[in-house]
Amino acid sequence: MAGCRAQTPGVPWLAGVPVVSAHGGVASLELEAVVDKATGAPALAYNGSVGIAPTIRVWPGDEIRVKLINHLPAGAAAPNLINLHFHGLEVSPDPPSDDAMRLAAPSESVVYDLHVSARQPPGLYWYHPHAHGQTYWQITSGMSGAIVVEGLQRHLPALAALRERIIVLRNVQSPPDYDGLPIAARPEPLRSSIIAGRKRAGRFTLVDDDDAMGQPCSPIPGMTVTANGSARPSIGIDPGEWELFRVVNASAGRYFDVAVDGEPLELVALDGFPLDTFSGSPPVQTVKHIVIAPAGRAEFLVRGASHPTVMRSRCYVSGEAGDRDPEVVLADLRGDGNAPAGATTAPDLHRAVPLVLGGGSVALPAAAANRRIVFTENIDGFYINGRRYHMDDSPAVVARTGSVERWMLINRTDEVHDFHIHQVHFAVESVNGQPARPLHWVDTVTVPPMRYTHTAGTPGTATVLMDFRDPIIRGTFVFHCHILDHEDGGMMATIRVI
Repeated sequence: MAGCRAQTPGVPWLAGVPVVSAHGGVASLELEAVVDKATGAPALAYNGSVGIAPTIRVWPGDEIRVKLINHLPAGAAAPNLINLHFHGLEVSPDPPSDDAMRLAAPSESVVYDLHVSARQPPGLYWYHPHAHGQTYWQITSGMSGAIVVEGLQRHLPALAALRERIIVLRNVQSPPDYDGLPIAARPEPLRSSIIAGRKRAGRFTLVDDDDAMGQPCSPIPGMTVTANGSARPSIGIDPGEWELFRVVNASAGRYFDVAVDGEPLELVALDGFPLDTFSGSPPVQTVKHIVIAPAGRAEFLVRGASHPTVMRSRCYVSGEAGDRDPEVVLADLRGDGNAPAGATTAPDLHRAVPLVLGGGSVALPAAAANRRIVFTENIDGFYINGRRYHMDDSPAVVARTGSVERWMLINRTDEVHDFHIHQVHFAVESVNGQPARPLHWVDTVTVPPMRYTHTAGTPGTATVLMDFRDPIIRGTFVFHCHILDHEDGGMMATIRVI
């Protein structure tokens, strides 16, 4: 019966979150950075509700205006600087737009005004803090929210009849108890951990997920995986019903290898871009599971099984020196009697309306430059091309607007690194020398760890095509590993596009 939502007692349904939509072409909101009294951790507050970050929904061509107010306490031990990065949006890196270098100290505020391009692909993006040295702790505390650029249902009309689920996955740390003191008030916050002889700069918590050392699937005490703020909620999906799941990995470092027991997934978008945004790629790909790297997004269709089932993250092996990413059930999938009319008909995902896009939808020119970006680490920190990041660094790369470049990402460590660059997307040509097909536009890619034989070690590699053709993307911004204790520890560099 429609409206019936029977459920296991005590198990919540997937929580909805507030939505800020554009009115008159502008989505406007005010966020506060505060200390959550229940946890002692930093949190975002919206309309007086602590720990709630709204979903921002806009159309291509709209504006996003955000005022971020820092109400965190001041102190030399915990500087509590705060800002925002609007991850995946191809907008200007100059203020008041997506300038991730601006910071608000306690009692200060920072204002963002972003002009979303009329040619921004429709899909899922997100926003989160980007204060170097504090990013890991702030994001692991849950300070993030989703952004939806509307239009995917227009591009793939079969989606219009389906229920849509915005699912924000987090790996939330339980803060350590320092005699009841909140994290922000601790006299000596832990800025690093020595685990198996390696320093992890930038940590503000005792919980540590590092160094699988042959046990990549072992549990992590003090870590809780949540979907929209709840651990293992239920998602209503009736037998035979098709739904659109739009999933963002908002963890600070955990990989999610997403699968639904007994059902394939119909993938339609990655990192905000529909699959067929890349010229010649099909609009849908049938897969058994999807690895979503930290900061990555995946949009896919799920069909309701004839009986209750689960969406889970399979164990992900990130290398001998990598983090533990054990298997976990993300949500229970069960009928709720609310399937809309037409949602049980198999959608025709190959019937696509052409997108109005920029250069990403046309053939690529020859690469104007070839670069090598090398990731290394040691007990003192993390490095790109031998340099540990500092805020006043000169650009490691200078690129020209209008060009495409080929970057070889080289990993000389025993753990994966999750490469991300601000402002632009790129296409992954190959991983460890093996061609990646079909090609897609993404803003994150996993660079695999070292491989060893009896006589030698071979670095892991990923080769990508960087797209600097959009004239809006002119200025200074950063690229880094999005395993955020790596970034906080120095694995970041600056690029200038002229």
